[in-house]
Amino acid sequence: MSSLLVALAGANVIYGMGMLDGGMTWSHEQLVIDNDIVKMVEHVIKGIDVNDETMAVDIIKQAHEIRDFLRQEHTVRHTRSKPQPKLFDRTTRGTWETRGSRDLLGKARDEAHRIIETHQPEPLCDDVKKTMREIITDAAKELVPA
Repeated sequence: MSSLLVALAGANVIYGMGMLDGGMTWSHEQLVIDNDIVKMVEHVIKGIDVNDETMAVDIIKQAHEIRDFLRQEHTVRHTRSKPQPKLFDRTTRGTWETRGSRDLLGKARDEAHRIIETHQPEPLCDDVKKTMREIITDAAKELVPA
């Protein structure tokens, strides 16, 4: 909730992802959980499109004939446009149990391990490498007198 409030206040940086105990502890699991939360916060910040398509006035006018908005192609299409968190389970309890009753922490641990084992960062471009070498060289000169 605090990240949502910060974002709604206009901040463009959300601090503290992966941190626990007031920043005294780091958790890879918490980081991937926080990542899911931030994706949902970003969705809220984008706002809600209000137009003829999203208002579905024609479908609402047919309410007496339809009797079920959930099965309408329009509803399905717009429901799928919501962010789909990787870790948070939005299914029914029965479905969750059928799928193995995996809790949030276990799913987060598996996702963190997957990322650590498979992530391949993009290489830095030569200009960035050169600038970093210069910074390190200059800093080393200040530490070790000539």
